[in-house]
Amino acid sequence: MHQEMKNKLYKRTEELRKLNNEALQSFVRIKEEKETTPDFYECVKPFADKVKACADEWKPLAEQWILEDKPDYFYIKQMDDTHENLLISSVLAFQIDTKEKRFREMIQSIDYILTGITNQLK
Repeated sequence: MHQEMKNKLYKRTEELRKLNNEALQSFVRIKEEKETTPDFYECVKPFADKVKACADEWKPLAEQWILEDKPDYFYIKQMDDTHENLLISSVLAFQIDTKEKRFREMIQSIDYILTGITNQLK
């Protein structure tokens, strides 16, 4: 994989790490306020769309990186799972009835993969 593609993958991965952290912060804020679920079209959809756009761009880059560079401890299946978890967590973050333990584990799992990728690309 040439350097330009690696730079793009690194940039998207960092962007997803920030969005993943944003999802966690939104979740914590909503749990503390204990009011109602935020407006779908005002809050949830724009954030979920932003995550989806970035994740959809990231996934083929990550898969190409795995196929070409064969990094240790990273597999295509993990990229599929991480992509799916990103899309799910971007919506669950705004739902008041989301189970905290499961949500935090999903966020941690996403962060673990994304951090591992950025560390390998440095």
